[in-house]
Amino acid sequence: MQIEQCRNIIMLYRLRDRARRLVEANRKAGSPGVAKIYAQIDDWLAVHMSNAVSRARR
Repeated sequence: MQIEQCRNIIMLYRLRDRARRLVEANRKAGSPGVAKIYAQIDDWLAVHMSNAVSRARR
């Protein structure tokens, strides 16, 4: 695996972690609409992360 691929995977992991924390924070704050947006962002990042991991395994 190349260093650039590792960096991309780490960046995506951190972004997903942040999105998940924001989902929970907004749910607790009573903002379900905003939490839903962050959940969709997390799903979108999950797709990109799986693509990055599969490219790294080749």
